[in-house]
Amino acid sequence: MIKKLILGTLFAGLLALLIIGGMRRTQDKLEQAAETVARQNGNGNGNTYAATDSHDDHEATAVTATVWQTVTASVTDVRPNGLWLQLANNQTVRIRRQPWAFAQTQGFNAQIGDTVRLTGYSDASNFEVCTAENLTSGHTVHLRDEHGHSLWDQHE
Repeated sequence: MIKKLILGTLFAGLLALLIIGGMRRTQDKLEQAAETVARQNGNGNGNTYAATDSHDDHEATAVTATVWQTVTASVTDVRPNGLWLQLANNQTVRIRRQPWAFAQTQGFNAQIGDTVRLTGYSDASNFEVCTAENLTSGHTVHLRDEHGHSLWDQHE
């Protein structure tokens, strides 16, 4: 009887170690995958700003007007999943799927070669576009409010 109790305890301990090890391995793999995705969001040379839809728009942090900036860019690619623009210094700005879909529902459009004035702020390595004005067509769209919260996600 004692032999069965000792073997059962050892088996339960081994099972617990395997489960904990699996959880740690999974957590490490997820962190590695997140780092890989973060690196792949750039264009390979570290000169990409991305207006990301992964930005946590539910944060209560306000953006002061002193960190906002206005840049002019040329449209280099238009796809259903985003708008790519190139700044004068050859950096790339991307308006991703959700904000781009919202901009289109607001009547904003862009063609390759259009000149667009972007107003926004830098959030870590990302340029968060708040307003886009197509200087070629005259259309303007507001993607974020004065506090930097998204206008396309209004369930806050």
